[in-house]
Formats: sequence, structure tokens, C-alpha cells
Amino acid sequence: MKKNDILLKPVEKDSLYLKISDAVYSYIKMNNLQPDDKLPSERDMAAMLQTSRNSVREGLRILEDRGLIYVKTGSGVFVKDPYGEHSAISVRLTECTTEELQELQTILDHQAVLNAISRGTREEKEKLVSIASELMEKYSRNIYSHTLDYSFHTELYEMGRNKAVHQVIQGIRDRRFVQRENADGENDSVWLATIPQHFQLAEAIFNSNSAAALAAVDEILEHGFSLIDHSRQK
Repeated sequence: MKKNDILLKPVEKDSLYLKISDAVYSYIKMNNLQPDDKLPSERDMAAMLQTSRNSVREGLRILEDRGLIYVKTGSGVFVKDPYGEHSAISVRLTECTTEELQELQTILDHQAVLNAISRGTREEKEKLVSIASELMEKYSRNIYSHTLDYSFHTELYEMGRNKAVHQVIQGIRDRRFVQRENADGENDSVWLATIPQHFQLAEAIFNSNSAAALAAVDEILEHGFSLIDHSRQK
């Protein structure tokens, strides 16, 4: 090695683990896994991801901390019910246009935000700001994480204390997620543009500023649905 050679920079471990957790999250969504469905073994996931079992374990720990999975010692890793209980009502939306879905999600997201402002505790609002701050820290390094984004919205919807609103919105978000994952040439960088609005939304909820919160969520939704329109034009 020459004295003036440029050295390789260390790979940031948290970024690696986030990429693994995002890959597993994508696997759950793309395969439409349901609560209590079992995930592949750590060995199989390591082989599929072409990484070590220790790295897979760290990635799974992130998902477990975020409430997306649970581990049964000796049995394996399972998908967790994000709503705390299985729903007795299943809502299936058919033959809906993107514009109709956007209108529905806007109505529901507005209600979820207003519910979060009026029903969320100070501790819950602080946690939402904390997750948003973590997203912003990654954003400053051009890193996006589906897992953190999911955690943000899950915390927001749970603060609203309306499981019906939570589940219908999540169903729409999951449909959009699969559409984006199937898009040609897609990469996570398209979602980075919404991270500042996530932080603005969290701060507005913490400060009980309804107008600012609704404006921020509208920007997030507009960006997300515009990606679908863009992919259809290709």
C-alpha cells in the first residue's frame, strides 16, 4: 500500500442491519404473510441474503424492537399482529382507482392525525418525534429504511386509538408498497424526499398544531401517490 493511497471506509453496521431488516420486511409484504406466519430460518435467510447469521440476527432484532415480528425460542421467528389482536372484520377494496384510494386514505389519515393530537400521550408524541429524528439522521446520510418508516406510521396510528382506521390505512399502504416494489428500476431513494415532512408532522403533532400536521401528511401522501402515477406513465 502506498502512503497516499485512499483507504476503504468502514461499512456502517447500523446501515447493514437496516438493509437486512428492510429486506425481511419486504419479504413479509411481498409474500402477504399474516400474523403468526413463520419466517424462514436464520440459516435460510442468511443464504438468501448472502450474509452471516449474526448479521441476520441483528436485522431481526430491529424488526422485533419495532414490533413487526416475535421470536419463539426453539420454534423460530413469526410475523406479529401489528394491531394487538386479530380483526373480526376483513375489508376488501376492489376495482378502486388510484384517485379513489388517495381520497380515502387522505380522509382516514387526516382523522388519524387529529386523533393522535387529541388522544396521544406526551410520552407517545415524544416517541414519534424520536423516530422522526432517527429517520432524519439517516436522511442526512442518504439512507432510507422501510422499517423505520413503518414504525413511524404504526406509532402514529396507535396513538389515535382507532384500530379500524389503522387497519384500513395499513391495507392501502401495503397495496402501494407492493406496487412500488414491483416497479421497474425502483429503489428506496424515491422515498427519501418525504422524510423532512415526517419530521414536520411529528413536531406538529407534539405541538398540537393541527393545520401544520395536516399539511405535512398531505405532502407525504401526494408524493406517494404521484410515484404510482409516474410508474403507470412509463
